[in-house]
Amino acid sequence: MTFDIVPGNALGCRTNAHRHGWDGSICEDAADWACGIESDFRTKYCQAGTPRCFHLHLFDEDDPHLIIPDSGVGWLLGKHPEAFDEQVLLIWAPQAEEPHGMVGGRPVGSYMAGAYRIESAERIEQRNHIEWKIHPYDDGWAYMGSLETQAPRFIHLGGPYIKQVDRAAIGTLFESAMKSATEVTEYWTQEEKERLEHFAGHVDEWLSGAEERVVALMGDSRPGVTKEPKQSESSVEAPEPEPELAQRLIPLPPKAPSVEPPDSFPMIDESRRERIEQIYGTRTLRSLQVAAMTHPLVLLTGHAGVGKSTLALEFIDDPQRERSLVVPVGANWASPEHLFGTLNKSTGIFEPTRFTNFMRAAELAWLAGDFETRVVVFENFDLCPPEDWLSEIRIRLQYPATSTRDRTIDFGGKAVRGWAPGAEPRLFLSPTVRFVATVDEPLRPESLTARLLDDVGIVELTISTADALRLSGASLTTKQIEGLVALDRCTRPFLAGINLTTANSISNCLERIKELGVDNWKTLDLVLCQEILSKMELLKIDGLSEEHGHELINWSEGPGKKFIRTAARLAELGERASRVGVYEV
Repeated sequence: MTFDIVPGNALGCRTNAHRHGWDGSICEDAADWACGIESDFRTKYCQAGTPRCFHLHLFDEDDPHLIIPDSGVGWLLGKHPEAFDEQVLLIWAPQAEEPHGMVGGRPVGSYMAGAYRIESAERIEQRNHIEWKIHPYDDGWAYMGSLETQAPRFIHLGGPYIKQVDRAAIGTLFESAMKSATEVTEYWTQEEKERLEHFAGHVDEWLSGAEERVVALMGDSRPGVTKEPKQSESSVEAPEPEPELAQRLIPLPPKAPSVEPPDSFPMIDESRRERIEQIYGTRTLRSLQVAAMTHPLVLLTGHAGVGKSTLALEFIDDPQRERSLVVPVGANWASPEHLFGTLNKSTGIFEPTRFTNFMRAAELAWLAGDFETRVVVFENFDLCPPEDWLSEIRIRLQYPATSTRDRTIDFGGKAVRGWAPGAEPRLFLSPTVRFVATVDEPLRPESLTARLLDDVGIVELTISTADALRLSGASLTTKQIEGLVALDRCTRPFLAGINLTTANSISNCLERIKELGVDNWKTLDLVLCQEILSKMELLKIDGLSEEHGHELINWSEGPGKKFIRTAARLAELGERASRVGVYEV
């Protein structure tokens, strides 16, 4: 991996959602505060008063610092501990609110926590691991956690953990922070204001100094730092890349894995299993584990809106989506080119897809000793016959991790656009990547052949209405939940039940209820008219029997009577079905 920063850009990283501004104190009631760290860690250490959090002292006035594990920056600082010196580091955190932290336990947005001008990186050897302590200059750090300044977009570097932020976005970021600083009075001290003003006033100067250091590093002849390759008389001449390829978005891999890989690569992180079990049940969790143990591809089936893709992205702890990728399958996919990309025969340059570059990053991580699980989700897997476009993946995944040649795909040509000059146009399928596919019921049998289904582990998903509402984070009363659960029983036979999509619609509208200008019950009623009644009418479901009619009437007069418009419409349908025996919706 290489320090592939664009000179003049800032560094960036994500911290947790600390309750007290990362001032050195442990969060109160830490076990119940969703900060982004696993609940068992918060209970075992934070709740017990043990200061194990790496981010605890980010803006501690006595000794501000950031701890990064060796797995995050050892690839660079292990060889060049001075590489971060003088660099500007932006730090952001997930949005969190009292009293429970991140809504639903997951981040919905990110705000700036603060910024460093890095003075040094200190290597610290613990009993069984190595840490790096990042020190800012005494006048080179600023706290911004109370200002709700939106975090900037970041760009990946050559290794994990640390990102880079485009210099063009930094001026706007600090302008926004300074504006907020003049408006915020609560939880914001005069000293914090002065620190921010000092940082904002010098950040452009500091970025220029950091740029000069990066340029000097890139010209260094030592390994491990990005630089232009030198051509010697004895070296084999590589094909001349096109100008666009000089961007070197993806570097050359090392010649061999740096450490020995583990024996297995679980699809589901241990920290995520309890949550999955709570939502989908023990049987589903066990089925997922068995499917992952026995097949390289896991197929999730279920009605639309049950949360198949949401579940797949819950398998690993990856809030920034650095190790997960959703691939929407196209209706016209007829060959592997649609998945991997195409070879421009006139230039000899292979044009990769986002999927190919994701797999390339996984390959480089594998060779560098990073064995964290990665997940690829194929959405609408049966939209086009997978045997037409997934053949390379299916065949090569059957080989063990040690069969490097058999797990490698050759694209042909002389280079791949965006890869390092001299990189061979080949891709090794890293065993750390787990493949998940989603299919809505009813299935398209013409796309899923018996031969294909032999190669996949199939898990059918269902989710109760109560769990869907809970997962969405919707704030509802007991009466409202009872009414929605009862409605689901009446309408689910017509493929118009309350699924996770409906629950999320309810949650989103309740969060913006002021824009609608109505109360909670009317908001719910409007959502049900759109999500339930409209679906029943558009699908033109037939077979509404007399028994179904009585169920709709009972719901409208009982648990659904406060959903006025929905109740009136369903009562009308129920009465007509009761009179004539069968009514076609």
